[in-house]
Amino acid sequence: MKNKHGVMHNLVIGMTGTALLMISDWLMGACGQGNVANGVVQSNWAKGAAWRYEASFLIAAVAVFLLYSGMKEAVRQIRMTRSRKDIWTIRMAQVFELGGTATIVSTLFLHAKGCILPILYKKLYSTSLMGADMLSVVDEVFFYISIPFYVLSVIVIVCTSVPYMYQVFRGRLRVPKWYIILNPMVFWVVGWILRLFNAYVITDFTACMVSFGLMMMLWGILQHVAKIPERE
Repeated sequence: MKNKHGVMHNLVIGMTGTALLMISDWLMGACGQGNVANGVVQSNWAKGAAWRYEASFLIAAVAVFLLYSGMKEAVRQIRMTRSRKDIWTIRMAQVFELGGTATIVSTLFLHAKGCILPILYKKLYSTSLMGADMLSVVDEVFFYISIPFYVLSVIVIVCTSVPYMYQVFRGRLRVPKWYIILNPMVFWVVGWILRLFNAYVITDFTACMVSFGLMMMLWGILQHVAKIPERE
């Protein structure tokens, strides 16, 4: 494989970006003990430090540049696993490219939503508005961006995870079959299950599960590249 070390270097840079996204997600999504969800509004937003959301957005802005190197390389590696004998490997490579592109394009938008709504709620909390009025305002603001938010979230999680899982299952990636679990969708489901325990420490940790799954997926592709002979 030509420039193998350069490929691995790009994937490591991408993993560094996902590590920063994990920090950003935790600062944005961890609400602490005693939090109560009211639709999209979290009760602890009112007492949360504003710097957390500002720092979260700034970290995400840096992370997306690093993530670009990793996702661009991941898309190329998945594309190289295509086989003319299996048309689905070609289709999955195309879907993965869509998911990878959406990940880069939408990361700042998704984090902007996650940071602006808490700041908006904090500002409203310091006014004379009643609680129901504050909830209504924040819900209405979210309503205007809810469709692209949910659509992009699904594309990012599903369109990267499913193709990766398929290529691992078909043996197109040179990694053990159990690597099939190393993807954002599986970790998102795990996070959803953990939140059922309703323990704030666990719930706060699950805020960064998708980013962690993205990191693990890049790790899986990195392991695939590491096993490709230099001359192949």
